[in-house]
Amino acid sequence: MKALDQYLTEHKEDITLQWLETCTLKGTLLYSAKDQQKLEQKLKEQHESLVAIVAKSIRKEDVKDELKQWSLQCARDRAVHEVTVTESVGQFNAFRHIMWQWIQDFSEAAPSQEIGIQDVCEWSKILNQTIDEIIEVFTEEYHQVTVIQLNAQKEMINELSAPIMPISKEIGILPLVGEIDTYRARTILESVLAQCSALKISYLFLDISGVPIVDTMVAYQIFKVIDSTKLLGIETIISGIRPEIAQTVVKLGLDFSKVKTEQSLAKALANKGFKIEES
Repeated sequence: MKALDQYLTEHKEDITLQWLETCTLKGTLLYSAKDQQKLEQKLKEQHESLVAIVAKSIRKEDVKDELKQWSLQCARDRAVHEVTVTESVGQFNAFRHIMWQWIQDFSEAAPSQEIGIQDVCEWSKILNQTIDEIIEVFTEEYHQVTVIQLNAQKEMINELSAPIMPISKEIGILPLVGEIDTYRARTILESVLAQCSALKISYLFLDISGVPIVDTMVAYQIFKVIDSTKLLGIETIISGIRPEIAQTVVKLGLDFSKVKTEQSLAKALANKGFKIEES
């Protein structure tokens, strides 16, 4: 009905303010607190636009593209500002109830002969379908954005966790710190080969003094690093094997006899002509 569309559109600012107040009272986050004031106007405009889209859908206009674009943009904004899916879906349901209250107010104020029970049922159906579609598109896009962010963060962490530091044209140092799981081990191998190739080094000093546990998997990955770098013409020397790690290696029956090892990184570098002055 055109009259309802016009009624909702004319009151879109009031509906938006009521929606914002409801969310605030419930304590749900629209955006992070530090950005709340900065993004207040954007938030109002964004949700006034939603009211207009919903009003058009009730008039049975095709709003699929508009609705999808709105939901996608909203999902990206919320994901970037770390508003949870639970909070967002709760806000959409609050919006659903508010819109329905305004529709009810309109139907009660209109002459009874103009609006029948069938009209009200149709409006309810359209409203619920519209909000459900918003939630479906929103949650899917939110998930996609979150996955991209997590992968980017994981890649950055992995890159920072295995940096080769060149100390001369031929020598690079790779200090490993922290526990190494299967994923990180694979990433380290890929990163080491790429960095060695880019740096064009001839010697790689792999220091594992910061690795708390060396099990079969970690040892296997170390062997793979050594074998792979050897194919690139690089000699890899392992340093930092602590007594407790040496005992674990022996208990596991791991063969380090063909691996060049040094007690410490300082000694390994000293053997290549780098003198470390002790203070």
